[in-house]
Amino acid sequence: MEGGLHDREPDFPNWIVKAIGNWEEEADQVNALTFKLNHEKPWAEIYKNWKNGFLRFLELGNEISERNLLDGDRYPWLKGYSLAFILVASYDHHQEHIEKLTNWLQKYEES
Repeated sequence: MEGGLHDREPDFPNWIVKAIGNWEEEADQVNALTFKLNHEKPWAEIYKNWKNGFLRFLELGNEISERNLLDGDRYPWLKGYSLAFILVASYDHHQEHIEKLTNWLQKYEES
């Protein structure tokens, strides 16, 4: 979203780029590395970091014009996808995880 707002290619986190060559195609490796780097941190810290980052992501999306959000040809690094697609994909990704977390919590509470 920052790349779209500032009309430049995005800057990706160095810890991902350096550790995983083709990180955009290797979700399992990214997830494993994320877990490795964060699993011992307190839940409050992890939640705060996620919440702040996700709210910033949404705020940036709100600052981009509707025309630019919907234009799939505007941002070459998205290879034909629009920023609106990225927003929807992020929502879907969060829905997938919330469902898994909710199911896990229900099983945990039952035991």
